[in-house]
Amino acid sequence: MDEAKSQASVLDPYVVVLVGCGKMGTALATRWVKSGAISGEQLVCLDTNEERAEELALSLNAWLEVPPKSGDDDEQMRLYVIAVKPAGVRSVLEAYRETFTDRDTVISIAAGVSVATLREAAGPLPGITRAMPNTPALVGAGVTGLMGDGTVDMAAITALFEAVGKVVRLRREEDFHPLTAISGSGPAYFFTAIEALADGGVLMGLDRGTAVELATSVLEGAARLVQEHGGQHTAELKDQVASPGGTTIAALAALEESRFRHALISAVKAAAQRSRELSAEESTRKLDGEGPI
Repeated sequence: MDEAKSQASVLDPYVVVLVGCGKMGTALATRWVKSGAISGEQLVCLDTNEERAEELALSLNAWLEVPPKSGDDDEQMRLYVIAVKPAGVRSVLEAYRETFTDRDTVISIAAGVSVATLREAAGPLPGITRAMPNTPALVGAGVTGLMGDGTVDMAAITALFEAVGKVVRLRREEDFHPLTAISGSGPAYFFTAIEALADGGVLMGLDRGTAVELATSVLEGAARLVQEHGGQHTAELKDQVASPGGTTIAALAALEESRFRHALISAVKAAAQRSRELSAEESTRKLDGEGPI
């Protein structure tokens, strides 16, 4: 409760303009309001699908259009969260370019769209921030990588994304590629691991529901153990489970035969490389003058 109040106080001067009410945009907005980070009156929901935007706005008691700045609202600050596909980011920012002021901030959650591209499309006035949340934000357990261009209120932006989970501040834009590979794509690796563990349980005679419950619970417990024993290397935690001649060391030997660790390292490498390729493709689209797909 105190954390929510603290976040709200940092975010009180802001109106959050969500552009894109798809799955991630909806997840973020819902958590922002439900956690108390912002109120519905501080949120604007916009989408080319007006019905989708209206449904979200009604559920959160939010606005369906950006309130005009007039009178006492001249000093109002806005956080524009751009939650559209990467190919559509440029056209969205260009549409708002003439309305941006130096009190506005653009926050893009699109993969592969660089700060330089965001700046070029948005113009010289708004602050620019890149954010990369992941799907566990749906349940308030997300991880978001953040990097601002030095002109933004990082305390407010950090509070906004802490409402959906943990926040990691990045110093280099290049670091978005491995972050995307680990936290952005990572949930899919563990969904696959849960499925495989459950399949193994079913093979050994468990019913599917019990096997899935065991797999998900052990993954959650192992993650918490690592977090709460931050000074202890994961190899030490592993060794505490693997007693001589026991079941765990037999299982670990089987994982080594299947190159389990190599497979995960290769997955991160492949995802990071694809992130770099997408960024290069976005730059090529910009140079070629292509519009959104």
